Amino acid sequence: MKYILLLLLCINTLPLLAQNDFVLLKKNGYTIDRFFNGKPITVYTKDKNTYSGFVFFCRDDSIIIHLGYMGLKPTAFGSTIDSIFMGFVTIAVKDIAIIPAKRMTGADVGNLIFKAAVIIGGIAIVNQFNLTVPAIYLAQFGSAVALNFITNYLQPFKNKQPPGYKIGKKFTLEYIHLPPAK
Repeated sequence: MKYILLLLLCINTLPLLAQNDFVLLKKNGYTIDRFFNGKPITVYTKDKNTYSGFVFFCRDDSIIIHLGYMGLKPTAFGSTIDSIFMGFVTIAVKDIAIIPAKRMTGADVGNLIFKAAVIIGGIAIVNQFNLTVPAIYLAQFGSAVALNFITNYLQPFKNKQPPGYKIGKKFTLEYIHLPPAK
């Protein structure tokens, strides 16, 4: 019995030894990120399309992305949060224009300063009213919450392009082909 379990374990771990191609994101020759099977990826292409999902496979200088998102999936006992499959898309590495990055841009800083100024101004205006101690705290808190919701939709500064790594001179994508194991 234990030999059968050992045989099953060995058969199930054989695919883990396989080598797969992958793509490197480099900045001036130094590796910033790696994209391989199962890693989440979002790309903007040169023809202004956005694709987001998981890397399914890298083959022939292209990335095959498993499109999908996390959402509610109906089950017999209600609904659960699961990944929803939408299909596959193949993108050539040379067609990728931008890989998004989570970093703060000048527009984000300007919007943050605008938001802080509006909230501070709202609290300062509420302080001009002659209210008792518990009521003034409630009014300050209410005005700060209301102005926070309002300023989330009012953003006077916009980004010209999505923030991220613009593929070109400084940032490059390098496709790494690994030959099959012998």
